[in-house]
Amino acid sequence: MKFEIMSEKEFIISSWEKHFSGMKDKKLAIYGIGKNTEIILQNFNSDNIVGLMDEARVGDNVYGKPVISPEQAAEMGVDIIVIVARACNVRIIYRRIADVCALNSISVFSGSGKAVSFDDKEVKSFEKYANISERALKEKIRQADAVSFDIFDTLLMRRVLYPRDIFELAGRRIDPEFHIRRINAEMELYSEGKHPNIFDIYDRLGDVSLETEIQLESEYLIRRESVCSALRYARELKKAVYLVSDMYLPADIVSRLLSDLNIEVEPGNILMSCDYGVCKSNGLFDVLRSKIGTARALHVGDSLEADIEYAKRYGIDDTFHIESAAAMLEDSFAAGILKYDKSLADRMLIGEFIANCLNNPFLFSETRGKFILNDAYEMSTTIIAPLIYRFFAWMSERAAELRLDLVLLSARDGYIMDRVYNILRNRGIKVPPMVYFYTSRSAAVLAGIKDDADILHAAGLAYVGGAGGMLKYRFGLSGDEIQEQGKLDTKEYILLHREAILRRAQASRKQYRAYIDKLGIPAGSRVGFFDFVSSGTCQKALSNIVDFNLFGLYFAAAASDTEYKPDLYVDTMFGTLNAFTGAEEGNYNIFEDYIFLEHIFTSYEPTLSGFDDSGSPVFAAELRPSAQISAIRGIHDAILDYINNTKISFEDIRAAAPATPDYLLTLLQPRFCRMNSNHYENGEHADEFCNRTFSLADTLRGH
Repeated sequence: MKFEIMSEKEFIISSWEKHFSGMKDKKLAIYGIGKNTEIILQNFNSDNIVGLMDEARVGDNVYGKPVISPEQAAEMGVDIIVIVARACNVRIIYRRIADVCALNSISVFSGSGKAVSFDDKEVKSFEKYANISERALKEKIRQADAVSFDIFDTLLMRRVLYPRDIFELAGRRIDPEFHIRRINAEMELYSEGKHPNIFDIYDRLGDVSLETEIQLESEYLIRRESVCSALRYARELKKAVYLVSDMYLPADIVSRLLSDLNIEVEPGNILMSCDYGVCKSNGLFDVLRSKIGTARALHVGDSLEADIEYAKRYGIDDTFHIESAAAMLEDSFAAGILKYDKSLADRMLIGEFIANCLNNPFLFSETRGKFILNDAYEMSTTIIAPLIYRFFAWMSERAAELRLDLVLLSARDGYIMDRVYNILRNRGIKVPPMVYFYTSRSAAVLAGIKDDADILHAAGLAYVGGAGGMLKYRFGLSGDEIQEQGKLDTKEYILLHREAILRRAQASRKQYRAYIDKLGIPAGSRVGFFDFVSSGTCQKALSNIVDFNLFGLYFAAAASDTEYKPDLYVDTMFGTLNAFTGAEEGNYNIFEDYIFLEHIFTSYEPTLSGFDDSGSPVFAAELRPSAQISAIRGIHDAILDYINNTKISFEDIRAAAPATPDYLLTLLQPRFCRMNSNHYENGEHADEFCNRTFSLADTLRGH
């Protein structure tokens, strides 16, 4: 039975008439270049609409209006931007323009007349998720005779942030401007009143094969497992199951994509708008009703408009609304990451994150907005691995720019980087030569001592314990070499042992040189030195030992004594940590989480104490329990699995903003995330050089 309802066109005209037609004294811009924008321009005086907005079309002319950027809108004196898009996309779009709008006092409204804004300090509410539970959906399925599911963002999702990202990926295999031509071709067909299928679109494009796009859909589509489980449950109960979607892919192609993901539905039960020439808003649910007759129907989908409002208007008995993964991200505490959606590389990073963490639409009914990391493996693949991958790309790029002959991946921080290096090199990716390099602060500082300045610098580095303990453990003196301190201050007392320290240092330096000589690094070479977060202690000490030039490549630098070896070269991806003000060059999360991450940047060997006369490494006693080392192995395996399996290429990760993977670190906080692992409750992280120990729980922010 068909209900008489207001068409989408009538709704758009009515809404604009009510909210915006009276703003003739204001300069307006419309964000959106789809058919609804065309309806507005055809039915209203548009003299005060000075431009349209769409990030993919800036510089074009559409419907007789220039397509402008947010910055151009500000220059043109725009007072109001109206986002003409589906409700689920409005806030995502707003994030792209919010900073420019706030700076230039531009008001933003949705097409329905609602003011759009957000406060980063707002209290999040997850009340709407209370009823979005698997149990509630199954109860509705039991009561229905026929169950229909939306497909994209409901039953399936892509490992990218936005659907258009597939077009941009296709452009890499076709031509760089393909995604713009692809979008334009589809928009033109819709503006001509058609419901095009993909064949129509590619006919309009000309001599381009559609197989690339279909292949990419196949590569990037994944199941939303809990919704697929609900579909399987409906089939087990012998319900009639249909799939109903507004989409340019015809049923035969969709059926093939579903089959590849082990989702089976009778081909005749897949109802695609392009096959019937109508969409959900103007007749596709009529098609569904004609197939199921008077059966009691339930429709499940992610769009409040298309899947809920229109289903009800067309007489579907019941509906169940879930949120897409992208909408869940917008609602979540991680929504701030959307400010980094400017490049395809960043959107791929964000897409992989939500594919892993927001695949389940029922999650927030259980956690009230928190993410779940079930174990250290999930934490590592989701949060840690993207950060390491991004840094490795930065380090490789800087090494090439600095024309480095070799990069030393310093122990123990460089162990996981060495394993990443071997994966990428074996894959044929061009990366500078790198080698795992044995060092430690204890070994390097002692071997690097040549004079009083070196001794005093070493003595001034943090150490928990008295000067006597420092002489024994940092300078390697034996008990009979250590004299009484008496009334001497620390500097005087340490220098009292000058000769003994210099003898020990000279012997250590000779042994260290025997190790370095084995590496065959030519004198005068330009050599990179990787460290995680450091004040340059090892690099400064090594500069007294080696006969080549060292260039530091760190995640971040810790503020240090700038008078001692002030010409030290250090480059960082994240800037410098100042003890009082935090990051000097950016408010990055890594500055609050780096001690926790140091627990991950390690090897399975104990810390290096020095070398023997042949240049073979000598290790200190292992202080970590075997369970902790086993856990670190598992974390490393997770990181390497990510590097092996990610769809983000090395070129892509190099193009991503460092702030994007860094942002994910915020999710380690317990107010954002539920960590189902006790490894971080009882473990410890030892800093042997400073003679101190941290609780892992204390290093993990807020836990």
